[in-house]
Amino acid sequence: MQKSMTRIRTSHVGRLPPPKGWEDMPARLANAEVTDPASIAAEVTPAIAETVRKQIEAGIDCIGDGEFWTARSLAHYTAHFTGIEARPVASGEHPTTRHSTRERDEFPDFYADCDRAGTLFLVPGEKPMPPVTVRVVARGPVKSKGPEAINRQLDTFKAAIERSGAAVEEAFVPVLAPGWLDHFIFNEYYKTEDEFLFALADALREEYRGGGGRLRLADRRPGFAGLVGHAEARTLGRGLSSIRPAAHRYRQSHAHSRGERALSFVLGQLARAAHP
Repeated sequence: MQKSMTRIRTSHVGRLPPPKGWEDMPARLANAEVTDPASIAAEVTPAIAETVRKQIEAGIDCIGDGEFWTARSLAHYTAHFTGIEARPVASGEHPTTRHSTRERDEFPDFYADCDRAGTLFLVPGEKPMPPVTVRVVARGPVKSKGPEAINRQLDTFKAAIERSGAAVEEAFVPVLAPGWLDHFIFNEYYKTEDEFLFALADALREEYRGGGGRLRLADRRPGFAGLVGHAEARTLGRGLSSIRPAAHRYRQSHAHSRGERALSFVLGQLARAAHP
């Protein structure tokens, strides 16, 4: 975020409730139901423009696109990476690592209620999510498919800002971090978990570089009060002025060592990308 010597500038973590009338849009994007440019311009851009206006009206300085695009679904992952498949969840398996946390062990009644409701957030108008019955797995080399997917997000956000008519000083688009992907994609190809995580980091690095503009990667580790790792790199490609991709925070409480290794790796890769 930009610095200020006169006041505290405000932002948020990324995900926002969709505006009224567009409640189903994140799910439709996650399921790849809206992909062609005409449909995106007609349906997605107006929804994000409304999100932009609401943030400006609320006094947010550094606004986001509401995280419309980021989803825990096979369609989302396969738009970005090769080597990803889905298979039915076997008996005794969890569909993601977030279904087997220590927090769930300590508060089983609370999470059982959330599972029955199909949500942790109970946002007004939100549709309950059905139980997850498949496990997303890496069955081959995980590699980036290039910047097309992230560029689609960035172009749509820029168009939404223009459509909103709001005076936007600073903006960001949330993007994935290796530790976040590790929650939802299981390794069934690489010999070791470290090799798997480094492959995820390599694939994401290509997306960060291809997305253009200025990138800031941040990660929150358990037990620490603030952000403990960040990197900024001027990437090759398209200028995005003040729109900055920003990484999701790493949230898994019992697997932070793997997330730390992946974060350290991608920081090094980004440093090399900034100074080839």
